[in-house]
Amino acid sequence: MRPGCKQRSVVWDHFKKHINNKTVTCQICKKDYKYYGNTTNLKEHLKRIHPTKLNPITHNEDDPDNQLIQTTENTFSPSTSAISSNLSSEHLISSQFSEPPSKRPRQLKLFGSTKVNELSDSEIKAIDKSLIKMIVADYQPLSLVENVGFIEYTKKLQPLYSIPSRKVLTSKLLPQEYNAILLKIKSILLNVNDLSITTDMWTSDSNKSYITMTCHFIFDDQLYSPIIATKEVSDRHTGQNIAATLTNIFNDWNIANKIITVVSDNGTIVGHFKHSSNATEKLKDFQLQMNLPPLKVKQDVPTRWNSSFIMMERLVNIKAPLSATMSTLPRAPNYLNASEWEIILDCTHILKPFQIMTAELSETDVGDVFRNMLIDIVSRRLGILEKNKIVAKATFLDPRFKKTAFGLLENASNAQKWVSEELTMMISTNTEMENEINTTESTTALTLNSTNNTTESLWEHFNNKVAQVKTTSSPNITSTLIIRQYLEMTLLDRKKTHWNFGNSIKTHFLICIICS
Repeated sequence: MRPGCKQRSVVWDHFKKHINNKTVTCQICKKDYKYYGNTTNLKEHLKRIHPTKLNPITHNEDDPDNQLIQTTENTFSPSTSAISSNLSSEHLISSQFSEPPSKRPRQLKLFGSTKVNELSDSEIKAIDKSLIKMIVADYQPLSLVENVGFIEYTKKLQPLYSIPSRKVLTSKLLPQEYNAILLKIKSILLNVNDLSITTDMWTSDSNKSYITMTCHFIFDDQLYSPIIATKEVSDRHTGQNIAATLTNIFNDWNIANKIITVVSDNGTIVGHFKHSSNATEKLKDFQLQMNLPPLKVKQDVPTRWNSSFIMMERLVNIKAPLSATMSTLPRAPNYLNASEWEIILDCTHILKPFQIMTAELSETDVGDVFRNMLIDIVSRRLGILEKNKIVAKATFLDPRFKKTAFGLLENASNAQKWVSEELTMMISTNTEMENEINTTESTTALTLNSTNNTTESLWEHFNNKVAQVKTTSSPNITSTLIIRQYLEMTLLDRKKTHWNFGNSIKTHFLICIICS
């Protein structure tokens, strides 16, 4: 090498300078980095992200990137020690006294193998998927990946992981995960025959109206309730427009012929004013113009019966300004007609005494007596449902209730009788089908084995005994035994779901039915 000629760094085998000579691009991962006149940060990038591109054996004392070469004082790696031992002592002594003190042996220190210093594609995908799951499940903003604290926290957990940018999240990762889940739900729905739909109308902060649809179905003994669509409703909230939007969603998912029930919220007007600041402000303006106190709508709460009364009473009190406001809203829901207002007014008159009585009795011991009286009245008025076949059988077959939930033992016995009759019919049908199959198989076997009469005769006696055992167990007896075993099982906790219970005993009952 000529004196004064500086050797070219190894990093330029993998980096390319830009025209402005201030930035460079990694030719391996295509990332851009700033160039400050030295290659320290570039060598660091190769060492951390692409360690296999560096040669840990070849060391050059004249390499200008010596900042990344760490000096080893007394401890050498096995390869370095072996090389050092081959040097003659004379050479070391002469070098020490005839030349200026040379630099100590240098060694490129790589932080582990390739497996440790670079995540595999499967590991990166797994972390990306967990990140998407956290953002979706916890309703986190996409800007989370740009927060300094989150970036530092992630680097502490996994220094080798590069957090995807917000653009990558929205343009790549989220669509990929959405499409994967979409295909999975659609494949499950292909094997589902019956399902229910619930819908909800809501308004965003930007005063845009949306409808969200949730699908409920049972698959593989598990209850699923995925949200399958959220669509903007740009037109007025008329029944025709909403029906058209729902129909389009049904067709997209190919579930129109599988829907058993559709349930929608009944608080459209109240919900619209609760979620729309524009509608609330207009209502307040009309109240002030009419010299009325500014009152907001009240939302009912499912766990408090009197909240429905409070909601309807408030609607009656603000009827005039509410009517004026609804006529000016561009996307207002359907308004109440005259007959519906009469029903609301009648309900407030009926519920008003209960509201007053509840407030009075809640402060005295009479509340317990009143509660017991109400329970007795409800039992007498609703006790007729125990005689309904569908309701009674559903209650009896629920492992949380069985016969205990019935008020009268007679009704519980009737429910058991109805279930027993239906089960007997199922067992009889199954037995007939099995006999037909056995008869066909016997005929076929007789034809095929007509040349082997000696072997068949050895098992003829046993086969006859098996047939006699099957005929002695009647469907009536089998169904009675199954129901008795079911009733002897401990009641399932009322707060637990009965799907797991049904899955655990399904195999047992099916075996009993088949073996009958």
